[in-house]
Amino acid sequence: MIREKIRKEVSLDKTIVERLKIQALEDGRSLKNYLEKILADKANEDFEITEVYKKMMDEMLEKREKGELKFISEEEFRASIKRK
Repeated sequence: MIREKIRKEVSLDKTIVERLKIQALEDGRSLKNYLEKILADKANEDFEITEVYKKMMDEMLEKREKGELKFISEEEFRASIKRK
């Protein structure tokens, strides 16, 4: 499966970059690959769908089925938050 990737520019202190280069070499990786790995690991380590979240989503889906939710278009939303 091919994943869509997004490029982001990050500015880091020179000392931090040097430390990360050393850690990347110790791990047998390029700096770029090492940064991608540690960021992906960090993003995935704490991610867990809790029971509270599941309950909230179930309630929202039930409200949607019953027609109790009111949706507006993006255009309507932008108009409602536009400064006067």
